[in-house]
Amino acid sequence: MTETVTPASQQREDPPSGGRLPAIPGPIETARRLWRALRRMSTALLLLFALAAAAVVATVVPQAPVTAQSVEQWRTGEAGPGPTAASVIDALGLFDVFGSWWFGLLVVLLFVSLTGCLVPRYRAFLRVARRPPAPGRNLGRLSNTRTFATDVPPAEVLGAAQRVLGRRRFRVRCIDADGAQQVAAERGHLREGGSLVFHTAFYVLLAGAIIGKVYGFTGQVSLPEGGSFADTRIAYDAADAGRGWELDDHRGFVVTLDEFDVSYFDDLTPREFVSRVTISEQGAPVRTADIRVNHPLRHDGMVLYQLAFGMAPHVVVRAGDRVLYDDRVLLSPNDDQNLWSGTAKVKFDDPERQIALDLVLAPDARLDSEGQPTIGPDPRPNNPVLIGNVYFGALGLQRPIPASQFERGSGPVDTAMLRPGGNAALVEGNLSVEFVDLAYWSGLQVSHAPGRLLLLLGAGLILAGLLPSLYSYRRRVWVDVQPEGTGSRVTVAGVALQRKGVFTDEFDDIATAVDREVRS
Repeated sequence: MTETVTPASQQREDPPSGGRLPAIPGPIETARRLWRALRRMSTALLLLFALAAAAVVATVVPQAPVTAQSVEQWRTGEAGPGPTAASVIDALGLFDVFGSWWFGLLVVLLFVSLTGCLVPRYRAFLRVARRPPAPGRNLGRLSNTRTFATDVPPAEVLGAAQRVLGRRRFRVRCIDADGAQQVAAERGHLREGGSLVFHTAFYVLLAGAIIGKVYGFTGQVSLPEGGSFADTRIAYDAADAGRGWELDDHRGFVVTLDEFDVSYFDDLTPREFVSRVTISEQGAPVRTADIRVNHPLRHDGMVLYQLAFGMAPHVVVRAGDRVLYDDRVLLSPNDDQNLWSGTAKVKFDDPERQIALDLVLAPDARLDSEGQPTIGPDPRPNNPVLIGNVYFGALGLQRPIPASQFERGSGPVDTAMLRPGGNAALVEGNLSVEFVDLAYWSGLQVSHAPGRLLLLLGAGLILAGLLPSLYSYRRRVWVDVQPEGTGSRVTVAGVALQRKGVFTDEFDDIATAVDREVRS
């Protein structure tokens, strides 16, 4: 009986029963994998998409820094999907998307991802751009090849090839190795450079948008002729300040609306409206200037824009000899007719005995024989008529809402129709209303946008990077010269890394030009 013994080198142990657990990476390997994933362009695009989705959510869900009252109504259930859903929204930080920790984390990760994407690409681009054109091998195997013989010595052929390729802005290198004489040329690095500039533009745009959002300020104010406001937070009708904008960042200068002028086209649409303002600092005027549409006024880092305008009648309401109201009422245009409307809070300290004056102004009105106005089409205040409706009672004027949204109840208790300089007795003589005169008001926007220059730079970089990335392409050309008797045998070859169909025509022109230059 023969026993076969298997050598020890060929012996194999039986695999253990059961599956083997995968190797668990350590903290260093985990960090490397996360960094490799973060520096991918696809990751940057996902982060950018997440930021865009968060911005969309911020347009649907009320934001506490902008509309705190709406947020409170959602939380109490007066509006929105209900208190339960509002508590979930609040826990996720969706009532303040741009101030939440996760939004800030997304922004930081996006910057890190873009940096991780761009820095290695810039390094690789610089290495390739500094590298001289490489010598060509096996040129006969290239699809773009032309060979011709000439009586010109090799040195003169090389010189002619260098001149032709130099005029076409190729990077040229003359190579002489192992008896072979060759001109290597390369062009088209702008394509990759333009792509890098294009992607860098989004980096700059994102930085400009974040800086402008965090450290910027935008405020709107409506100012009647002769009125003033100071650049302080409380002076604005509406304000949107970034989280990095402090109260001390306001300049404190005073803007006075000296005069407002509006002109119209023949079809009675506004052609131009101009605010002439005086800016004062520490009680002394420092400059007077005009603010026009698309021609803002810049002062001390703030930009004043012309936004809107309207009518501002001067109204006085008296109860006997006591003056209850003496001010200009800022009226807004009524879209469907040539009318301007607004509301004056005459008396609102007592919640049960409040007085509101609802005003409607017809700038071009004629009164018929019965005293009823006929509204004309002219928006200029040639024949203004002011109609005032008086409301009395618990009107809710103490609420932090626009004056026009008071509780009208059963309707006005009395109505007056006035011309400038006229007055009328109302509510059985208990009140009198006087229409003193009519002026304009101007709507101004005051902004501080520190990221504006970065946004402009980013837009310029997009154009600067887009054009070469669209029209430039990498290509290489070699002119190989071999001695043949007293002359030379010339091989012109080339290859394109992109846009190969376009390069075919360019290569034919180059080869023809080299042949012509050699024979001339």
